[in-house]
Amino acid sequence: MRARLLEIAALGRVAGFVFVAAAIIVTAVRLDPRKAEPAPNATLSAPTDDPLAAELARCQAIGMAAQNDAACATAWAENRRRFFTYRPADGAAPTAAPPALPKSEER
Repeated sequence: MRARLLEIAALGRVAGFVFVAAAIIVTAVRLDPRKAEPAPNATLSAPTDDPLAAELARCQAIGMAAQNDAACATAWAENRRRFFTYRPADGAAPTAAPPALPKSEER
C-alpha cells in the first residue's frame, strides 16, 4: 500500500516538471528575438508639412556635425521657443510664460 502512494507522488512530480519545462519552451519559442519584427518608426515614415520638423530631422540625421551647423542651432532655438511658449486653453493668442507668483514673505 505504501509503495503505491510513493508512485503517485513520483508521477505527480514528473508531471509537474514536464509542465514547467513545456511552459519554458513555449515561452522561449514565443519570445524568440530572431522572429520579432521591428516596430515601424512613425516619425520617419510620416510626411510633415512643418519645415521646423524637417530641419530638426535633418539635424538629427547629420549627427555630431549638427553642433557646428548654424541652421541647426536656429532650428533648436525655435523648437525651444515653441516648447516653452505658454498656450492658454481658451484659444487666446500664445504668450510668453505666465508671470511667476510672488514669493510669500516669511515671518
